[in-house]
Amino acid sequence: MNPNFLNQVPQSTKELLLNPTAKNIGETLGEVSKFMLWPLNFPVMWANKHIEKFKNAIIHNINKIPENCRDISKLNIAIKTIEDSKYQISDDNLRQMFAKLIAASVDKRNNQDISPKFSSILSQLCPSDAKLLKSLFFNPVLPIPTVSYALYEDKGYFYPVLDHFIGIKYSKENIIHDEAGLDTLTSLGIIQIKDNFEISEKHIQKFYQEMKYSDYPIKPLDKNRERDIKIINGIIEFTSLGKNFMKKIL
Repeated sequence: MNPNFLNQVPQSTKELLLNPTAKNIGETLGEVSKFMLWPLNFPVMWANKHIEKFKNAIIHNINKIPENCRDISKLNIAIKTIEDSKYQISDDNLRQMFAKLIAASVDKRNNQDISPKFSSILSQLCPSDAKLLKSLFFNPVLPIPTVSYALYEDKGYFYPVLDHFIGIKYSKENIIHDEAGLDTLTSLGIIQIKDNFEISEKHIQKFYQEMKYSDYPIKPLDKNRERDIKIINGIIEFTSLGKNFMKKIL
């Protein structure tokens, strides 16, 4: 936080921050967000628009919390989350995720296991990562099946030639292909990918079979090598950290 922050905010906002209550915490953090993001608050309409949307989203999400459930004991985490949001609020998904995380930090039903790490994780996501995260989390049932492909070489060795194809809604008609996003979510500890691993649920097996007999993913490959292609079934699961994180941001 800018060390001169309190000297720059209006007296009314300063009084809210120095005397936060369960009743005014939404307004307090909404106003604080506006002035903590001052490096972006230059006279350009689109920047000011995003800051105002963020402020309103914070107030809206906190006001949905019953007053007797609001808890200011973790206000430091809320302030850190605002600070970490600085370069992310132009994206609708990330802006809403940050706003919900701020609200979770002042909700005693949700903030006992909240971690300062959560806002750091959000700050490392790009808009496409946030979109992928929502698609995975809101899939009808977890885990989510994946299929990848490898080519056999001499002596039985094989190496990957195509990245993971994610079976959203367990259908080859709703495939997501975003290996960079999967790498990011895996490296942050939100998800884990298990290759050469499958479960017996019918809807998942149906997806594996559809992909096995589909030429959609392997069309770019050399047709003379198709007999050497190995299909690798797998799944995506949320880690314990990921499950807790998702409850706070969605």
